[in-house]
Amino acid sequence: MRSIVAWAIRNSPSMNTLMIAALAVGVASMLMLQRERYPEFRPDEVVVRVIYPGASPTETEEGICLKVEEAIRSIVGVGKLTSRATEGRGTVTAELEPDVDQPQRVVNEIRAAIDSIPSFPEEAERPEVRLRVRFQSVISVAILAPDSLDPTNDPVDERQFRDLAETIHDELLELPEVSHIELWQAKPYQIDVEVSEETLQEYGLTHDDVAVALRQSNLDLPAGQIKSAPDEILIRTADKQVTGQRIAEIPVRTDQNGTVVTIGDIANVRDGFADIDTVATLDDRPVMSIKIRMTADEDMLTIREQVVEYVATRPMPPGYELKTWDDYSKQARDRLDLLSRNGVYGLLLVFAVLGLFLDLRLAFWVALGIPVSVFGTCAVMLATGATLNIYSMFAFVMALGIVVDDAIVIAENVYAHRLRGRSPLEAAIDGTIEVAPAVICSVLTSVIAFVPLAYVTGEMGKWI
Repeated sequence: MRSIVAWAIRNSPSMNTLMIAALAVGVASMLMLQRERYPEFRPDEVVVRVIYPGASPTETEEGICLKVEEAIRSIVGVGKLTSRATEGRGTVTAELEPDVDQPQRVVNEIRAAIDSIPSFPEEAERPEVRLRVRFQSVISVAILAPDSLDPTNDPVDERQFRDLAETIHDELLELPEVSHIELWQAKPYQIDVEVSEETLQEYGLTHDDVAVALRQSNLDLPAGQIKSAPDEILIRTADKQVTGQRIAEIPVRTDQNGTVVTIGDIANVRDGFADIDTVATLDDRPVMSIKIRMTADEDMLTIREQVVEYVATRPMPPGYELKTWDDYSKQARDRLDLLSRNGVYGLLLVFAVLGLFLDLRLAFWVALGIPVSVFGTCAVMLATGATLNIYSMFAFVMALGIVVDDAIVIAENVYAHRLRGRSPLEAAIDGTIEVAPAVICSVLTSVIAFVPLAYVTGEMGKWI
């Protein structure tokens, strides 16, 4: 060890060059590090979803979920399977093994296995197979309506409110760093068809006739396939109507003379919203919110800055207000501020105290160890794919104390050798070698205390 320390001290130009390079690379790496609230550790998941209109949960389980599970259970890379059967929908989630390097390959194999299932119910829609993308919440944007607006009683105001929310939704999605947002606390769209008994009697129809017409002329279902060499033609009924105007054009009956009676002739059809009594409020005002989320590859603080700037500059109609809330980035920003303050205050205090009691040049080099260690670590983090999150930043705060303590111990011992009359070179070498075992052991004590936590298993082990 003495030869290594002596070589480093005698070749100070090389060490200074290495230090400057570490600072430069570290600063650039810090600017490129991804910032987020929590690190993403959960395994990839493949979701298989099949729509089965009108089916009960039991029918969905038997006709969809069990068949999907049987088809994909033996695929290499698939671990835990979770199924959920609800009315009209079956969902199977396949959790991939941690060592799967190419999840898209497993997705393709699952899709091929699903396509080979011959006995899906005829009424079931085409299966949807996708790799689930993990999202973290960043911030929410609230659109507050005027106090006088009553969405439950005024459909015109409600439509204007919803149109404004969807416009803001689309504008937020156009921001450079925003890739995933969701409009929530908003009523779902609903098409109402109101038929009076007198009108039905006038045309000689019943409610069942209207229901059958709506059901048979408003479909989006597969209808089999035609195989012929060398082509294969898939047949599908794609006639699902999504507006009141198109619903009104659906024929109910065609007379012998060619007269067509449509839904619009016998019913009042209007586009509206689901009849929900509760209305979301914020500050005692009706509100619709937009959640902004991020993927594992995006920067939380950059997204937050763009959203806040948009909210501050976006003009709103009279009576409406735009504000941010539910800011999940606050923890990351507070921890980053704490790290910055600790680094700056530690550097200044170390320099001031050592300069006062020891030597200014010695104090300068000890204080310089703080930015060198921090920025050097940023370079290592960028190379290994680590991120700045509340856990890694807390580790920075802890490590800064260790770095400063050990630097002061070595600097004070070097200064003591100087006071004994030794030359600066000898004092640096002897002073460092003398306390090196104690400093190394003190660092290893912290390492030994934390290393066992890396071997904790289960969900808690992943968080640690």
